[in-house]
Amino acid sequence: MDFARGRRPRSRKGVAGIIASVLLFAMLFTVGTGYFLFINTMNSFYVKNLSDRTSAMQAQLNEILQVSTGAASGNNHLTLTVTDKGPVDSNITAVYVTGPDSAFYTYGIGFSSNTTPALPIGVGQGGSATVDTGIVIQSEGVYTLKVVTQRGGSFSATYPETAVSLASQALASGAIGDLYLQFHSLTWYRVVTCNGTQQCLQRQGIGFAIPASSSNSPIAFSIRVTNLNSLQQNITLDQYTLLTEYVPPAPGAGGGTARSYAWYIVSNSTNVLSAYSTFTLLYGKSVTLIFASSSAATLTPYAPGISSGTITYGFVVTHGCQAIRQVNCQPSNFNYGQVAPYVSTLYY
Repeated sequence: MDFARGRRPRSRKGVAGIIASVLLFAMLFTVGTGYFLFINTMNSFYVKNLSDRTSAMQAQLNEILQVSTGAASGNNHLTLTVTDKGPVDSNITAVYVTGPDSAFYTYGIGFSSNTTPALPIGVGQGGSATVDTGIVIQSEGVYTLKVVTQRGGSFSATYPETAVSLASQALASGAIGDLYLQFHSLTWYRVVTCNGTQQCLQRQGIGFAIPASSSNSPIAFSIRVTNLNSLQQNITLDQYTLLTEYVPPAPGAGGGTARSYAWYIVSNSTNVLSAYSTFTLLYGKSVTLIFASSSAATLTPYAPGISSGTITYGFVVTHGCQAIRQVNCQPSNFNYGQVAPYVSTLYY
């Protein structure tokens, strides 16, 4: 009672519980909704990452690269050629080499050394890429190489290549006589003036199809070969070794006239060309041969001027000495010669 006024005070309604309930509901709604959104977002990230990882693994499994090794003519540098035989393009990001003296070499972005041309290098489906490690090959011992791709794929090879590897490749395409010809290594180049007066190669692509207009200027070819002589004897090539493209008479009435075009072997230091210096193919070791001259023992760039729509039949004609020391290999004692049917080229 309000004793001062002689009456009872009015009672007040309890609102504290209502306010507390509202605040509790707001807290639960805010925290619960945030937690739900967080879980949903994390689940979306997980599903996306899982999908991306699955796609990346599938793409990595689809990478099929053949790695072959060789010695560059002229400087005897260790080289490797990567051929993409899979259904996806690949990007070579690193190369690792272990030498016969247990020395370890690394090449690529982030390392102190890189190849020539520099990594990373893309290789399209059916294409190939050759890089020079700059390592001067020792006369004895084995080099182990590993090529790593952007997807994490790893592909290995040795130099000299093992007998099993060479036999597998030979069964696939190219062992004809003493020389194994690496089918997919055929490459064509433009020959251009560089460094003032020198002649240099500009790589264009694989040599199975060439724009006919390009043949109006000097062009050249390269091919990788391996000496698989059954007696394991070395073969010295002379200046008359060449790559020739033959055009048979046209079928039908009249037949037309057969034609042929020839590029003689030359020497090179990376992309710079020079007249051929006698070179020996060591047993079991792969090398890249360059054909760029219209005449033997010289460097005379050749522009054959082949018409559009012409298909040529390619042959590699090797000549020289077998089991004879290079210094003693002279025309008077030449004892080796081979003609290897190889590929066809379309000039379009």
